[in-house]
Amino acid sequence: MIVAPLNEFGTYINLHPLFEKVEQALITLDFSKPGERIYIDGEKLFAIPSFNKAKTKEEALLEAHDSYIDIQVCLSGEETMGWRNREDCRAPRAPFDKEKDIIFYNDTPTNYITLPANHFAVFFPGDAHAPLIGTGLIKKVVFKVLVNNQ
Repeated sequence: MIVAPLNEFGTYINLHPLFEKVEQALITLDFSKPGERIYIDGEKLFAIPSFNKAKTKEEALLEAHDSYIDIQVCLSGEETMGWRNREDCRAPRAPFDKEKDIIFYNDTPTNYITLPANHFAVFFPGDAHAPLIGTGLIKKVVFKVLVNNQ
């Protein structure tokens, strides 16, 4: 997991070949239409803007992905996210959904981080995360980056 201010995203672009395209998308694209997938490099890299009502810690479920890295950017509001090492998750809510690339857990996070506006978090497949914790409306964009972009 990585957490940093948005203006430091360039520090991390060498971690994955598609991160440079994420940086360009952050500069050039409009994320004002929630729910519409924005394809940047087909299924290898796309963005999903969302405007969601925040959840309580108890409502937010840990989730994890096998095929995609999540780059979650808080655009406005403040978002708290739970985190737990996926290897330590012992209570899956249901089997892994390969089509949606997601599994939910009943486990509780071991740590919480709060992202103010213009900050981001990167969650790799080993990071179980519980997003959208807070109050009010959270405006964000989630970039889905294919782990193996071949």
